[in-house]
Amino acid sequence: MEFLVLASQQLKQPEREQIIMQAVIQAAETVGIERITKKKGNIYCTGVYLSNGETKFLLFNNWERNWNQKKIYNYIVSSIQNQLIPKKGEELVLTVVEQTL
Repeated sequence: MEFLVLASQQLKQPEREQIIMQAVIQAAETVGIERITKKKGNIYCTGVYLSNGETKFLLFNNWERNWNQKKIYNYIVSSIQNQLIPKKGEELVLTVVEQTL
């Protein structure tokens, strides 16, 4: 399982992306997700997905939201509370991959 963060290559929002990534990293530490992948593509707003390699589930999108880090974190964690998540690992690996979709 991993978090997949898809961000817009057209719309430059580095501060907003940083807030979202901080919330995702915090959520990953809380629920035991050991991998976070960030990709840039031809999309309008940043989205956070839970991926098992075959399918992905949208957990959060930034469409018309100006939430702070804590609110995004709480939303992501509450969205996956009922999912089968591996136990918290000892190491978090952050992989940032810049790709065009």
